[in-house]
Amino acid sequence: MARVREGDLRRIMAFVASAPFGTPDDPLPRPTLAALRDLVGAEDAEYFELRRADRAVLAAAQSHDLASAPGSEDALLVHGWQNPLTWRRWNPADGVLRLSERIGRRDLERMGFYQEFMRPNRLRDTLKVWLWSSPTSAACIQMWRCDGEFNAREQALLAVLHHDLIVLREEALGSVSGAWTSDASLTTREGEVLMLACRGVSDEEIAERLGTSTATVGKHLEHAYAKLGVHSRAEALWRLAARPRPAHRTAEAPPT
Repeated sequence: MARVREGDLRRIMAFVASAPFGTPDDPLPRPTLAALRDLVGAEDAEYFELRRADRAVLAAAQSHDLASAPGSEDALLVHGWQNPLTWRRWNPADGVLRLSERIGRRDLERMGFYQEFMRPNRLRDTLKVWLWSSPTSAACIQMWRCDGEFNAREQALLAVLHHDLIVLREEALGSVSGAWTSDASLTTREGEVLMLACRGVSDEEIAERLGTSTATVGKHLEHAYAKLGVHSRAEALWRLAARPRPAHRTAEAPPT
């Protein structure tokens, strides 16, 4: 298992502290994606959410403008289903996926997806993580590398950030603040405690922030978990990510 060094953790914390706020139409804006790209060491980072029924783009952003090779969109329409990391197949619980870990080089190069899309665009490897998945849509962050393959350490960096990226998206969509009490009948204090817990704040820190005891924090979490039908912070986070969300402006395009 890859290890995350202390210096990497400092960089991760700096990213989380400085990531710009998004909007419902632009949940992970370009500056956020550019900082994420530089943190992991990718050539490009992109965010997209697609409607499952017709591949309509509900939101999309890239770390910088890139010119695609001629015929790239047609290649995706024809061969995109071959992508081992196709957006339809996975969900947030699968964590961060690395293309070079899922399929051998020779098998990848036999695919039309590689020959008609990856090769013309000089793409060699990708990291991909889902921030949202439902029967109607899926939202992903995808990072590309042209000059080599991603390694396990870089995959681990993105895995450590997975929780915070989900929260960044949900905050931009307006689903984090105010959503708990209306759907699950949580008290205001239960909602406060649960949001802090889902951000990774310890019970002791929550108690200090709210001026109460750790035992009381534990009781609030116990009640909140019971009302949400979950048993842990991680399950509560996925429940949060699965909430109904505002409609986006739509556009047509075919990301993989």
